[in-house]
Amino acid sequence: MIAGGPKLEVRNLSKNFRRSKGEPICAIDDLSLEVADLEFLAIIGPSGCGKSTFLRIVDGLIPPDAGAIYVNGMAVTGPGQGRGMVFQSFDLFPWRSAIKNVEFGLELRGVPAPERRQAARDYIALVGLQGFEDSYPHELSGGMQQRVGLARALAIKPEVLLMDEPFGSLDVQTRDLLQDQLLHIWERDKKTAIFVTHSIEEAIYLADRILVFSARPARIELSVTVPFSRPRNEEMKTSPEFLEIRRTIWNVLKKDALAEEHLESSS
Repeated sequence: MIAGGPKLEVRNLSKNFRRSKGEPICAIDDLSLEVADLEFLAIIGPSGCGKSTFLRIVDGLIPPDAGAIYVNGMAVTGPGQGRGMVFQSFDLFPWRSAIKNVEFGLELRGVPAPERRQAARDYIALVGLQGFEDSYPHELSGGMQQRVGLARALAIKPEVLLMDEPFGSLDVQTRDLLQDQLLHIWERDKKTAIFVTHSIEEAIYLADRILVFSARPARIELSVTVPFSRPRNEEMKTSPEFLEIRRTIWNVLKKDALAEEHLESSS
């Protein structure tokens, strides 16, 4: 992390969703936080607590009801503006080859064809998919599709990389491999990153800092600074420090889950 002003600021953010019947659902209520320049921040919390909603608001995909988000002091008013998103569901265009998917954001920005083709090739190589440039999504494994999604987000050279459980639908072995590859890419081409996950171990392994969100509406229950140096290695996962951080986070999540269950049973 670099000293100085925050790269991203969230001020008093709130979001409600209206239902066809019943009261509106409050997903986020008066949430404020800061992310430092080049910080890798992980966010973890119970299912349905507003993590993905929060990330989509940061990306400008959905508007907040109140509050504001700033990147480099400039208010976020829509998609783009120095942010790139990697989704859990890959979200690749099935009619486009891998390289054409990676080129997509550059096309929207009007980058000339030769320049965007070279950039796409560079990022496909970076994520280890040389030789698969002309393959279509249905010809690629889930892990390979997610690498294409990561390359697509990186190709636009975002200042802030947003990742919404990008490895959540993958098998354990593929997930572990992609975690290491993501760390390798981040070490080489450092960016401010916000990574949403359900996995405590994944959050500790990847991040500089972890925010634990409460059950809906989202609020920050706990902020944990990860004490491990970089580059990270598998041995840290069995260290007493790693296990203690995991226990601390799990105790907070478990308390919230039990409180939510009690609330539902008494309603």
